[in-house]
Formats: sequence, structure tokens, C-alpha cells
Amino acid sequence: MRIRLAIVAGLILTIGLTSIAQAGQPSRTILVLGSAGFINDATAQQATGAAISRDAGMPLKDVAALVLANTPFASLPPSIQDELVNFVGGGGTLLITGGAQSFGSGGYKAVAPIIPFEIRSDSDWRFITFRPPVPLQPGHPILAGVTFITIGTVNDMNPRPGALEILQSAGGGGVGLRSGTGRTGGGSYLYPLIAEVGVGSGLVVGIAFDLNDFAGMRDRDLFVQNTLTYLLAASRR
Repeated sequence: MRIRLAIVAGLILTIGLTSIAQAGQPSRTILVLGSAGFINDATAQQATGAAISRDAGMPLKDVAALVLANTPFASLPPSIQDELVNFVGGGGTLLITGGAQSFGSGGYKAVAPIIPFEIRSDSDWRFITFRPPVPLQPGHPILAGVTFITIGTVNDMNPRPGALEILQSAGGGGVGLRSGTGRTGGGSYLYPLIAEVGVGSGLVVGIAFDLNDFAGMRDRDLFVQNTLTYLLAASRR
């Protein structure tokens, strides 16, 4: 009898320890594809509580948030190309960052309805006048505690009607940042730098510059953690 009780107690203990171990594992996944050296996987997992995967073969049904970092649309696995719009519309969240292989220059006109900017050109990666970015939504969670350095290379796109512009850079000239808003001192050419747009039940955040170029930015890691945490909280997956 004592032996049987000892065996049962051992099984209960084993099951309990297994459950605890499983409970301590991340239950959600952020899939990171492309040139994303700006993401430290261990730091991001600790900050968000989600697993960070770079497995391009992972099905989107198992993903809560997706990061596409300066990678051509045509280089994505066919399953992701085919399912990306439905992934976001069904409650997933997406971060797409800029560069010479992103947005118009990366062939993302193929999924234009989910992009939070209006893509104007198939070759939109260009140099602009270095200017400090202007936060248009200073209270936005992804900007909390973050100060940006000047930005001189962007994917040159238009603001998208219905999207929320979060960060912006102005070009040369004397026109205000936004007519009728009282904000002046900008330029005649407006460069939306960060914007978000809701798509169905999901959310897309677009960054029109390459975060890999900002290794010297003191708050880059904080900005990345803020953004991933924000996307994970918004995801319904």
C-alpha cells in the first residue's frame, strides 16, 4: 500500500512540475524575418514574455505578431505572401520596417491595402535633409521614454488617409507641418516616418526607415521593446 501511494505521489509531483515548467514557457510567438539585427532575441523575449522565432517556415496561425525587416516581399515564403493580408485582418499584428528592400523598393505594393503609408514609387529609398523627427503622437506607447536621432534616409511615401501618423520628418521650405494645426517651422515636403493602421481585427505599424542604421541611438532598444510589446498587446492571436 505504501509503495502504491509513493508511486501515485511521485506521479502527481511529476505532473505538477511539468505543468509548472510549461506554464513558465512563452505561450505566444513573435516571428521575425529579414534584416532584423536591431532585435536582440533574449532581451525582446524578456521584455514581452513572448518567444522570438526566426523560422521562416513557421505557419502564421502560430504567430501573434510578425516583423518584416527590410526584406523584399518576393523573398518571403509563398505561404506568408498568400496569407499576410488574412493574418492581419484576422487579428494578427505586423511591424514592417524600412530600407532599400522594403515598401515600394521591396515590392510591397502587392499588399498595399495593409500598408500604413501610400506607396508612390517602386524605388522609394532615398536620402533626405537630416532633420530631427517630430512626434505627432508624443503620448503613444511606442514612443514612451524614446528620443530619436536625426534621420537622413527614408522610404519616401505619402501619408495614408485613415492611418495614424506617429512620427514625421519635414523637408525644406517654409510651409508648416500641417496646415491649420498651428505647428510651423516644417517644410513643404512631409515624410511620414512611423504610422499605424487598423486592418480588420489586426494592426500594422510601419517604420519608413531602417532601424539597423540606428545602432548609435541611445533609446533604440527601448523603442524596439515598446513597439513589440504594443503589437503583442494589440494582437488577438
